[in-house]
Amino acid sequence: RVYKALIRPHLEYGVQLWNPSPEHGNWSLILSLESVQRRFTRMIDGMGQLPYSERLRCLQLTTLAERRYRGDLIETFKAFKDINGLNHIFNFSKNRHNLISSLKIKNSIPKSIQRLHRGFITERVRELWNKLPISVKDSCSVDEFKCRLESFKNDCIKGGHNSIYYYWNISDVVLSKIETVNYLENRQQQVDYLKTRPFLSKKRFFNL
Repeated sequence: RVYKALIRPHLEYGVQLWNPSPEHGNWSLILSLESVQRRFTRMIDGMGQLPYSERLRCLQLTTLAERRYRGDLIETFKAFKDINGLNHIFNFSKNRHNLISSLKIKNSIPKSIQRLHRGFITERVRELWNKLPISVKDSCSVDEFKCRLESFKNDCIKGGHNSIYYYWNISDVVLSKIETVNYLENRQQQVDYLKTRPFLSKKRFFNL
């Protein structure tokens, strides 16, 4: 609760403006942000010896990267319903349900500018928003949208339906970069080592 109330808000302040896209050059920042949550979840009783993915499952948390994408979708919904006054910066289709890329003539735009533009919320959220069913997009309020979004996620996971354009799949990518092939073996060795050295485990914020 302390982490959610006092720490996480700082990691997500103004996130719609600076959310780093998961591409080459940004992974160092993405994983650095994630390391803050990894550290705090290790400090919870009984969680220190578990892998990060297991800690998230036990604590009913998601990766920070997934939360940032979820936040992008919520802001897009607010624009879709003209709640936040930002409707004009999103390029909605004629039926108003999908987003259209504003990079129409890519050949005339320098690649450096295209890369920067892909990082804007209007571009990075496009495929994620378009993949949502109309029943989620047509929610009457922000709270209803959040509930339907969560239900849609749970239904897809239970049904085995997956797509690279579902916002929660970013967690799989992040975890694959954290929990590499030797991660579990090395982590178990680290846990065994720290168990015999309580002072060192506290210094490294491992609550074993």
